[in-house]
Amino acid sequence: MAKKDAASKRLIRRKTTADYFARLPQFEPRPIPFADFQEECPRGEPQEVGPQNTREKRIDDVLSKFMALYIRDATKPFLNDAKRAIAGYVGARETEYDRQKAKKLLSAASIALETTKRKLQEIDQWPELSSYLKRLHRDAPRLKQPYTRGGFEEQPQASSQKQVKQELRRRADLDRNYSDFAPDQIAWRLSQLERVVSLADERVTFGPDAQLDQIAQDFTDQLASAWCRATKTSLTCSRPTPRLKNPSPFALLLKTINQELLQDRHRSTNDFLEYGIKSVKRLRPSRRRRRRS
Repeated sequence: MAKKDAASKRLIRRKTTADYFARLPQFEPRPIPFADFQEECPRGEPQEVGPQNTREKRIDDVLSKFMALYIRDATKPFLNDAKRAIAGYVGARETEYDRQKAKKLLSAASIALETTKRKLQEIDQWPELSSYLKRLHRDAPRLKQPYTRGGFEEQPQASSQKQVKQELRRRADLDRNYSDFAPDQIAWRLSQLERVVSLADERVTFGPDAQLDQIAQDFTDQLASAWCRATKTSLTCSRPTPRLKNPSPFALLLKTINQELLQDRHRSTNDFLEYGIKSVKRLRPSRRRRRRS
């Protein structure tokens, strides 16, 4: 019955509209700027795995072999630009964006906050129990340590007028201190936190993950610029069709990086093809303006 009552109270909350959700910030942890490629590479044969076969060396080997068909010297500056783009992409993706995991944690926290808030409110509405907690906080520091045979020894009662004033001042200070974390105060603060947590619980999985899309788009934009500087040719990237006999070299580059140099959790489902097409459209206007000038 208690669980049903708690669930029914939570369902009373008014449903937040999608328009309001859209105006709120998304779950976007601050990304790491760059990744470290000096660690050992887990790919390859067992004899190839070791300190001599780092991720940076594998990137150099794979991209040098690929770009040898399009430029004479792929070592500089293209490899440096490509490694910088890959490092920035992997570093940004290393941040944990697991929205389902975040939603489970927020849901559990929201339920716990709601339960704790109601229990504290029950204590506050029980005068005898609330007063007992206050007296316990006030008198507990007077108990001496350690524990003796007869139990905790109490300090001697105040005798002089000065001692009486000190005792009254001490109790007043403890009462003011207790009011900062009394059940009613904590319940009020938990209610404020519960509102934010509950809203985040509803919002955390709302809408597309624009942050991940932006990270992937920045990555392909950097590679597109590096390709144009290295090959001195026009950039093309198109979707595969039956009539398309020779795929775009830039699309093949994105596919090679995606499948051979990135880990599974960082890969694009379509080899960054859609982002590459957008990168080509972004670069073309600037190239036309240069020709006119």
